[in-house]
Amino acid sequence: MFEKKEKIEDNFLEFIPVRKVDWKQDENGKVCLIKEKTKNKLMKKIIALFNKSQYINIHLDELGTSAWLKIDGKRNVHEINEKMKAEFGDELTQVQQRNVFFFNLLKNNKFIDFS
Repeated sequence: MFEKKEKIEDNFLEFIPVRKVDWKQDENGKVCLIKEKTKNKLMKKIIALFNKSQYINIHLDELGTSAWLKIDGKRNVHEINEKMKAEFGDELTQVQQRNVFFFNLLKNNKFIDFS
């Protein structure tokens, strides 16, 4: 049972994340992901009627920002993990498990895709 989980995680480390949403950095250098609330034209009109933003802003913490900035469409998850270990050192424990969860979360919410 544990072998299967490790094998899935090992394969996941070979995936190359690719960004799918716009983003910006705030004055503190932290990343904010910008995603359209809906693609449905009718819903966009309804949202506009209430003078609401068409976008959702997701503010990443220091670790999320670091991981996001390392996504370049060439590095795989393992390489990003190694760069984060070098950047944060002992401060960052269990980087592999954390990033597997983080990248799955980004993928499930369509912020990234894998090539």
